[in-house]
Amino acid sequence: MKKLFSILAATVMFVATSSIVQAQDDGAKEFAEYSAGVAISPFGPSLNLTYNIDAKNSISVGFGGAPEGDVPDGLLPDFDPLLLSEVSVAGSSSWLGVFWRHRPFENQNLGFNLGMASGQIENNVTADGFHEGETVSFSVNYTENPVMYFGVSYGSKPVKGIQVGLDLGVLSTGGAHIQYTGEAEELEVHGDDIADQIAEINDKLAWTMLPNLQLSVSYGF
Repeated sequence: MKKLFSILAATVMFVATSSIVQAQDDGAKEFAEYSAGVAISPFGPSLNLTYNIDAKNSISVGFGGAPEGDVPDGLLPDFDPLLLSEVSVAGSSSWLGVFWRHRPFENQNLGFNLGMASGQIENNVTADGFHEGETVSFSVNYTENPVMYFGVSYGSKPVKGIQVGLDLGVLSTGGAHIQYTGEAEELEVHGDDIADQIAEINDKLAWTMLPNLQLSVSYGF
């Protein structure tokens, strides 16, 4: 998954940067005190409202999330087939965050984001069970609040008109709470094996650092 994310990040960075360069030239544009727009990330679409304190500093409030949906197999890590096979994951999220963006250089396209978010990420994991025709299932939930965010951004200059931006960063969490939610008979007979499955899920899926790649479009006024 890490390799896939790196390839995806490089591809989107190239495409988005080319679009940003064309959409946001360095000509004299009016400073925009406010902006509003939408963004898309692995944690779902969001609405963002921004107050530009000055040319180098902005405060944004964002809220978003995603309804429960299946995670594509290509984005799932490789589990130990002796512990978990035919694994599927369905996830949902909801969140609210406050972020400070600082643009330290003359080129106002480049900036750093520091923020704090509150919300939850819920994942339901299912796999083949130990009895034929049955499955084991687990909840993998991030409920610790608040969590910290740090990212590097490009674009979204504080100017009037259309703004396009790309942000690459990480959410720092305390990890996920994993709980077995399957049949009681499975737990009673295969308790030790299920404990090993939980350890495998914790190692492969319940990261403490969650990568984020966000593409945003806003209007400054």
